[in-house]
Amino acid sequence: MRPVRYELHDSRVLTWSLEAHVTTHCNLRCVQCCPLSPHLPAWAVAPESLGEDLRKLARVLKPNVFKLTGGEPFLHPDLPAVLDVVRASGISEQVSVTTNGFLAQSAPDAVYERLDRMTLSVYTSAPLPERSIARITERCERHGVHLTVKTIDAFQRITPDAPLDSDTDVQDVFAKCWLKHRCHLVYRGRFFTCTRPPHVATVFAAQHPHLPALAEADGLLLDSPDLLSGLLTYLERDTPLATCRHCLGSSGPWEPHAQLPRPRAQP
Repeated sequence: MRPVRYELHDSRVLTWSLEAHVTTHCNLRCVQCCPLSPHLPAWAVAPESLGEDLRKLARVLKPNVFKLTGGEPFLHPDLPAVLDVVRASGISEQVSVTTNGFLAQSAPDAVYERLDRMTLSVYTSAPLPERSIARITERCERHGVHLTVKTIDAFQRITPDAPLDSDTDVQDVFAKCWLKHRCHLVYRGRFFTCTRPPHVATVFAAQHPHLPALAEADGLLLDSPDLLSGLLTYLERDTPLATCRHCLGSSGPWEPHAQLPRPRAQP
């Protein structure tokens, strides 16, 4: 993959998209979930905290679309308030949400009124009923929300069985990975070139006690001096993230989509 060089407009870096995990938990348990939702504790972003992060980023970053992701975004207790702070930040003219749809069909109109786009991921391992898709389609049409329905029957394996030993393998994973260009993330006061660093250490620290604090190692602090210069350097880097040693990026094999079993309730 050729190195990507980013353009500036009005002192803001132009990118394809930026996303925020507004929740980390999900009502599904997809195997090989990229942000590792089935293994994370429940958490929802405070709207004012996200708004502060976006105000800082909006001075130096202009994504084509801002995406609310998760986890499952519709598990957030006040999604309209989250959407309001996104709009107020001026980070992007297009605001989108990515959802599995099970909760979107019954969400309040206040959510649809604040959206431009919705991506509905329909998984073969947990199929959304046709009547639910029809209901979401009708609501999007009524509120002028552009709906994209994606049927997903396979995931790429993204988490290796063990950390990659070879520096060459780590470099190769990083070089071939498209996530670092298309899955930029803002999370808890930091900008990340992909969605993995904030969560890998959380999930695997017990198995790998010497695992560094990957969110700190691989994230760009939004309070950094000269944020614009730092952002460009970070985005155009050709050296792997520390997280890449614990990730297959877009190089893993394709596997049928599946759901993890629900944990048994403790007696």
